[in-house]
Amino acid sequence: MTIRPETSSLTWPGVVLGTVIALGLLDQQVITPLIAALAGGLRVGVAEVGLAISAYSFAAALAALVMGPLSDSRGRRPYLLLGAALMLASACVISLTPHYAAFMLARLAAGFAGGTIAALAVAWIADLVPYRRRGRVMAFLMGGAMGAAILGQVGAAFAAGRFGHQIVYGAIAVLAALTLAMLFALPEARSPETVPGPLGHRLAGHVEFLKSPVHRTAAFAAFCMSGSLVGISAYASGWLQEVRGFSLEAVGVLYGGLGAAIMAAQLLAGPLADRVGKRRFTVLVSGAVAAMTPVLPWLSSTPLIVALLLFGCLAVARIAAFTALRSELVPKARRASFLGFSNVFSQLGIAAAVAAGGLLYPYGFEPVCWLMAGFGVLAVVLIARVPEPGSVEGTASANG
Repeated sequence: MTIRPETSSLTWPGVVLGTVIALGLLDQQVITPLIAALAGGLRVGVAEVGLAISAYSFAAALAALVMGPLSDSRGRRPYLLLGAALMLASACVISLTPHYAAFMLARLAAGFAGGTIAALAVAWIADLVPYRRRGRVMAFLMGGAMGAAILGQVGAAFAAGRFGHQIVYGAIAVLAALTLAMLFALPEARSPETVPGPLGHRLAGHVEFLKSPVHRTAAFAAFCMSGSLVGISAYASGWLQEVRGFSLEAVGVLYGGLGAAIMAAQLLAGPLADRVGKRRFTVLVSGAVAAMTPVLPWLSSTPLIVALLLFGCLAVARIAAFTALRSELVPKARRASFLGFSNVFSQLGIAAAVAAGGLLYPYGFEPVCWLMAGFGVLAVVLIARVPEPGSVEGTASANG
């Protein structure tokens, strides 16, 4: 697959960057099924381990703000290498050290690495792939990474139950070491657009993004999209077991099927997004996701399983398409900065949705779903106001 003269094939960069994204997603998400095992191994309460999720998000948001501008001025590769190295160190500490303080420091380091990876790997993909084909590539790589992370969660839950959390983080350390070696073997052709500049000046660019109606709208859309998705997934597993009577093993099988379905669905979703337009695709699919959300609690048996699989596939497909769109809203020289800026809003959306959902969940899964459907509807309204790159308004936005 020829992309540019200086990049004869996307196969090797795609494998490397897809692995980097999968590593970041797996490390971020695997803590959820391991909370009880971690609490037992560290000899603390579940609430203390839960604080690590907030610590991770805080560090990820900080990294997204700082590392994006640094990457735009000095290249993607050095900072992705740093992110993979931090992920390796974090996993090693957690797998070898039974102390809670060391665990919290390791999760802060992992959060900083995760925030770095989330912005820079996507920016590097966008650097390599023309916008007209970016939907299918983003869907394939991000969908594959998300599916692999979900499958990894399932495997981690079973492995931790039998061998303890140390074996899981040992496996993550091995994956991080492999990723680090692959990144070392991936050269970065420095773009003429990449011009070093003062970090302070580039950080001030975040204020410019906030003042820009287009960039601000895209960031708040990311807030709503991420919040609505994670707000559902955070409470769905507990609801399935407590209310619908699913066993832990059945939930594991369902999540495994979801991971495989997401990976397969992106093969169709990506080309479709390129054909109909990333914005139109994101609006239509986000509308479908929002409409499905309040219906989920009323389903049971086979219709519920089918709806959950379809919900997951559509939710991930729209995020990949919208990420492709967001990556073209600024010049290449500011791409990672803007992706990092909007990723901060994604993290804030997740935190807000999960917190609000926690207040509503004691009253049932239904009010949680209605709240997340509201987030979804707001996302549709906001996305519809983001210009499609190539239009007059979109070109003006990309030119700063």
